[in-house]
Amino acid sequence: MKKWQILSALACLAVIALTMIGCGGSSSGGGGAKPVVLQSITVAPGAPSIALGQGQQFTATGRYSDNTSNDLTSQASWSSSNTSVAAISSSGMATSKAAGSTTITASFSGVNGTTTLTVTPATLTSIAVTPVNPSIAANTTLQFTATGTFSDGTQGNVTGSVQWSSGSPSVASINFNGASGLAMGLTAGTSLITASSGSISSSTTLTVTSASLTSIAVTPADPSVPLGTLQQFTATGTFSDGTTQDITGTVTWSTSKQSVMSITTSGLGTARNLGTTVITAASGSVSGSVNVTVNAADLASLAIQPGDTTIAATTSQQFSAIGTFNDGSTHDLTTQAAWTSSDTGVAKIGGNSGLAKGLAPGSATITATVGSSTASVTLTVTNAMLVSISVTPVGKTIAPGTKLSFAATGTFSDSSTQNITRDATWASDNPAVATVGSVSLVTAVAPGTANISASLDGVTGSTPLTVSSATLVSIAVSPASAVLAPASTLGLSATGTFSDGTTQTITNSVNWTSSAAQVASVSAAGQVTGQSAGTATITAQSGSVTGSMDLLVESSALVSMQITPAAASVAVQTSIQLRAIGGFADGTSQDLTQSASWTSSPASVATVGDSGGTKGIANGISAGTATVTALFAGEVGAATLTVTNATLTSITISPANPSIALGTTQRFTATGNFSDGSTENLTSQVTWNSSNVGVATITSSGLATSVSTGTTTVTASMGGVTGNTVLTVF
Repeated sequence: MKKWQILSALACLAVIALTMIGCGGSSSGGGGAKPVVLQSITVAPGAPSIALGQGQQFTATGRYSDNTSNDLTSQASWSSSNTSVAAISSSGMATSKAAGSTTITASFSGVNGTTTLTVTPATLTSIAVTPVNPSIAANTTLQFTATGTFSDGTQGNVTGSVQWSSGSPSVASINFNGASGLAMGLTAGTSLITASSGSISSSTTLTVTSASLTSIAVTPADPSVPLGTLQQFTATGTFSDGTTQDITGTVTWSTSKQSVMSITTSGLGTARNLGTTVITAASGSVSGSVNVTVNAADLASLAIQPGDTTIAATTSQQFSAIGTFNDGSTHDLTTQAAWTSSDTGVAKIGGNSGLAKGLAPGSATITATVGSSTASVTLTVTNAMLVSISVTPVGKTIAPGTKLSFAATGTFSDSSTQNITRDATWASDNPAVATVGSVSLVTAVAPGTANISASLDGVTGSTPLTVSSATLVSIAVSPASAVLAPASTLGLSATGTFSDGTTQTITNSVNWTSSAAQVASVSAAGQVTGQSAGTATITAQSGSVTGSMDLLVESSALVSMQITPAAASVAVQTSIQLRAIGGFADGTSQDLTQSASWTSSPASVATVGDSGGTKGIANGISAGTATVTALFAGEVGAATLTVTNATLTSITISPANPSIALGTTQRFTATGNFSDGSTENLTSQVTWNSSNVGVATITSSGLATSVSTGTTTVTASMGGVTGNTVLTVF
């Protein structure tokens, strides 16, 4: 029995061995099983999108030749094609760095899998409203601020982008005057003030009390303010319950002398002229006031522009007194100066206007005095006789109800020319068609033709004006929308489109209005001034035709000021226009050139204009480097100005030798070429002249206006250097 069992066992082993040989992987046997290999890798999720600040976990799944799969996330090598957008760890966790897109790759055993990851800008995750649970009196305001926290961990002011609401509108309104987050207390009670953006929101409770106003204190008390600067006044109210509150935004502000200091509805004063004024804040029968002095204590020197001048008898010359202050700023002090003439038989001058009138041949010293500073120039009056007068523009057609200004240029017996617009007597030979108003401003009345004439000393020049029958169809106001800071200004223009398809600038012909004068006021000339935070619609109207623009006066704080260009170079006795750009907390920006206070240091190297049309114009005085600054609402911007001692070698006028049709204009530019190889635009600095004003006249800004057919030589001169070109009128 044992022997049989042993033999059976040996037989089984033999069978097993043969079977194994038949199934083995012998190199010569053929027909063996194929090896399992990795064929592809899938990266998941596919093409995801995440907000900046968020992360994304990726997985890598390997697919094999036997249709099996395996998680390779921890074994694969991970990479990002753009690590500035997102980085990725060895475990497949991507971290966003910046908005954009990148390719995520997982590699293993020579096989790659990819997907695209998109990083979007950070998303809002929460909102905080401040102040928390405040209390105000009825008829006062409170500015709420919404601060957003984003997915990347950053925070920002989102006051202007969230939706504000008041739970009890009868107790308190929100977005007063269109200013985001500005609440107005209406009646005693409480209201839930909410700021929301999509599904994200935050609230706080506003309590409105029944306390009554008992007194107002205005600060700063009796300040002395430098000419041309801004002064923010604050009104603090004391109430019957003993509380105090900033009521600057709800009182009515006024000034006793607008010419000395103007003030906005938000209490921001602008020092305009030397003198004293009373600033008052009133609410109902309660008021408070302070005395304000606008000073020129730091006036360093005074200069008269233009310098020594020659005019003919019976003509006039407008002089300007320009003060340079210790901070390097310059101000127009013409109306603050006391003007005198050394010989009133030769020339007289307005005591505070700077307008001189030639009376008889001779010379007179014209002097301007401001405080202890004086300046003088010589005015020479000749016996040259007026020969002819050229009136421009020539051959114009305008629509009824619109206006057009004309200019008169006189040619004298000594071949000199002079602008005599203010000296001439203006008239229309057909008042039923066109009338002449202030100086040379003509108003079109009805269709037809009228000759507009200028007469002086028995000499007359005229030009025809055609008034069409076209009617006004529409008005476009430019710009169509804008953002202003309180106390900053913006000039608007109105362009009319008429029934005959023509267009015309009608800025001075329309009536300008503001839908919210407490937010923004507008002058008859279309200049808008920001008063307080909110929104306003500015409308230009002529008859039944209107056009408008939307204006936002910032409630966000000014957070930065930049001057452009940040670095510049000019030669001695030349200038450059700098611009001041303000940045606000809500990300908006505004050109504040005309509103900022400009200074330069040292003033011996460069000065900078800080009044009127000279704002931001830096003037090279001597070789060196100066820092020019612009200040507005506590923010300062700076630029570096290098003044070289390069000399002007030539002036190039462009375009060269142009031809224009009669009745049209040509604008010229003057480029100065200097000894160091540099060039500068000198268009506004050169003296322009036309050799034949009977063919074309030219303004101080280089705009030539055709008078008749022919040719004239246009010259631009500065410091003894002259450039010229020939203008042909056909």
